[in-house]
Parts: sequence; C-alpha cells; structure tokens
Amino acid sequence: MKFLRIVFLVFFAVCVFSPTHHAWASPVQEQLKITVDKIMEILKDPSFKGEEQVEKRRASLRKVINEKFSFAKMSQLSLGRHWRKRSDEEKKVFIDLFGQLLEETYISKIEAYTDEKVIYLKEFVKKKKARVNTKIITKTIEIPIDYRLYNTKDGSWLIYDLVIEGVSLVGNYRSQFDHILQKDSYDKLVEELEKKIEN
Repeated sequence: MKFLRIVFLVFFAVCVFSPTHHAWASPVQEQLKITVDKIMEILKDPSFKGEEQVEKRRASLRKVINEKFSFAKMSQLSLGRHWRKRSDEEKKVFIDLFGQLLEETYISKIEAYTDEKVIYLKEFVKKKKARVNTKIITKTIEIPIDYRLYNTKDGSWLIYDLVIEGVSLVGNYRSQFDHILQKDSYDKLVEELEKKIEN
C-alpha cells in the first residue's frame, strides 16, 4: 500500500505540478513541461469545473496523459517474457486494460492537487533512452523519482517506467503479473485486471 501511495504521488506530480526548470533544460524536460502545462490548463479551466463536467474533464486529462505515457511499452515490459506468447489481439486488449488501470487509479486523485513541488536533479541521455532524476517535495517528505523515457521516430520522449525510491513501477507490475501467470492462465490475469478497473 505504501508503494501504491508513492506511485500516486509520482503520477500526480508528472501530470500536475510545474517542475523547476533551468534555462538549459533539455528537450526531455521541455516536453514534460508541455504536458504539465496542458494538465494545468484543464484543471484551471472553468468550463471543466463541477461534478457535471467530470466525464468531459477526465476525457481531456486522459488524452493528455496518453500523449506522454507509453502504455504500449509499459504493457510489454510489465508482461515481460509472457508478451511474446500473446496474439496481436491479446496485446491490444492488454494495453487497453493496463492503460485503464493506471488511469482509473490515479485520475480522480489528480483532480485534487495541492502544493507539492518537483525539482530536477540529474539527467542521463544515451542514444534513444533517457533517465531523469527528480524529487517530489511535500510538506513532510521528499521522494526521489527516476523517470525512464525513450525517444520515438518523431522525436517525442515518452515515459515507459518510473523508479520510485529504488523500486521500478514496471518491475513491480511484472512481478505481480508473472506470479499470477505462474499458477493461472492468461485469461485469469485479464480477469483480475478487469476486476481492479471495475472496483
């Protein structure tokens, strides 16, 4: 549960809070800032306020989130060695479910943002991959986060993993999914994901 609470803060931060930038901020950081600005615009827009606008607001948030988080890559890495065994249709369904799981878990909490801050520490770029070390500053704790991103053919940097206090989000899910698949069928895993989304 502690890990999931921290994951929420991370997802919360990358989608909501404006990080500290330097004049020499790299394309990786600049692209993250664009996502942050889009989210802030939605949350501040009067036309999205109120309970009657929940679906409209969340649809807009999902669109922005999907532009920065590569659920396809995260899904592939989370299934690990089991990914190759899946048909194209199964992969498509899994990506959709995994994306929904992350969205449904966190979007409702994103809407209730407070005053946490994000600062950038170091950045490492090697060919088509990058790691950005950041820290979330709350009123009581500081949480170190590493963002892992990859560069697409069109020049976009997409997030494919988050390392929270030394624990990989993708690695954590991969362990859970592998545990299920070791003793049950792939259909059972899909059923478990569907239950989590419904709840």
